[in-house]
Amino acid sequence: MELLGTIGSLVSLFAAVLFYFGWASTDAETRAFELRDSVFRLSTSDYLLRSVQALFLPAWLVVGVLLAAVVLRAWLTKNPGRAESVVPRLRWSWLLPVGLLACYRLHPAFFELAIPLTAIPCLLATAYAHTRPRPEPDASEQRHRLHIWALTLVLCVLSLFWAVTSYAGIVGRGRAEEAARAVDTAAFPSVVVFSEKDLMIRGDGVCHQRVSGKGSAYGYRYSGLRLFSVSGDRIFLVGRDWSPAQGTLWTVRESEAVRVEYVSGVVGRKEGCGG
Repeated sequence: MELLGTIGSLVSLFAAVLFYFGWASTDAETRAFELRDSVFRLSTSDYLLRSVQALFLPAWLVVGVLLAAVVLRAWLTKNPGRAESVVPRLRWSWLLPVGLLACYRLHPAFFELAIPLTAIPCLLATAYAHTRPRPEPDASEQRHRLHIWALTLVLCVLSLFWAVTSYAGIVGRGRAEEAARAVDTAAFPSVVVFSEKDLMIRGDGVCHQRVSGKGSAYGYRYSGLRLFSVSGDRIFLVGRDWSPAQGTLWTVRESEAVRVEYVSGVVGRKEGCGG
């Protein structure tokens, strides 16, 4: 039962990290566009899905660090003399993140991520060195070890969320820069909107036309649009000449009065009012 409880706690922590990363990266991305993530009304599953791809590299790094820790522990336990010489030095591991913190102002963008990533293994190493098992520990010593590990785990969780926030900011701003460069590429699908009434979609390379065909259920056609995002029944569009510095984000809902077409290929991106 204790094992199941531990596994459940780890799964809950992992889900919380995924959600937080998805929110933090989206928040950084939308702030780069001078927007807020609340505009898109993303669901919990949306935030979780947005976090998965960007966390592959950190996940591999975590697995690598854990394997290195297992190998190091096996190397120390095979020879007691090694442990006697190495473990006492680990008591001072906490000085490394403190030293990096003192250098923070030299390069904030780098140390914003380096400090928490360094703090986690250093704090764990410090706690291990201070709580290394001794023969026949008394009750007070066991309580002391418990207090050290409890405080260490709290600090490690705080450092983890700090690292996630920093990395999410890097990913989010990177997505924003990529979006600014790729608005008129296949990364942004071409969209044509038909509407019964004039939606007042103008500018940023968008073409609006009156539909003159007899019997048409729609009176207006808008081309030159690119799909920015979808959330529920809300479709977010930008013009093909859109840029984060100056541009408009339009929101439409597909209904009987509004039809949205997604156009692929060169035809959907040709110049003029065709695409």
